[in-house]
Amino acid sequence: MNRDTYRSSNIVIQNSVINNGDDCVSFKPNSTEILVQNLHCNGSHGISVGSLGQYQGEVDIVQNVLVHNISMYNASRKKDMARIKVWPGISSAMSEDLQGGGGLGSVQNITYDKMYIENVDWAIEVTQCYGQKNQTLCNENPSNLTISDVYFNDLTGVTSGKNDPNVGTIICSSPDVCSGIHATNIDVKSPDGDSGFVCTNVDEEFLDVECASSS
Repeated sequence: MNRDTYRSSNIVIQNSVINNGDDCVSFKPNSTEILVQNLHCNGSHGISVGSLGQYQGEVDIVQNVLVHNISMYNASRKKDMARIKVWPGISSAMSEDLQGGGGLGSVQNITYDKMYIENVDWAIEVTQCYGQKNQTLCNENPSNLTISDVYFNDLTGVTSGKNDPNVGTIICSSPDVCSGIHATNIDVKSPDGDSGFVCTNVDEEFLDVECASSS
């Protein structure tokens, strides 16, 4: 069973073992003041903010979230540990059954702290182009939902190697709507020892990682 929050505030999720094939925990629209700590997640999609901004004109807010002391093993399908997924400003399709884009709102003051992984595709995945594979189109139609003040601290472990030589990806649709993303003390490697990150439209000043691929 996964743990999703929706239109919720002042929530604590802690001291649990979660085995599933969906998000271990997901912060859905209008989730604020949340603490998640001391979890062992196996076979999940990670701990996710979103998806947000799916419905045009709707306002989605996720803010003041602390995720602390998490172990993540054998994540399935969208194999991530710490994940933020936001739709772009243009209608996009993840699949025939999952479409959206153009929503409003913000992601603010999110902290992922002290997390360990084994056999997970991405240690960090941040995207404002959720459902849109054409990066140029996403850049031309940046998300209406801003991301700011996000902190990834003390992440360790070994990925699955699926995205080797990269272990993380941070893709913003525009620096105007995506700021203050920090990554410190990141000690995550692929099985081959690589530790690159894909970085797009993001200020690298606060990223203590190797942006091996950027645009």
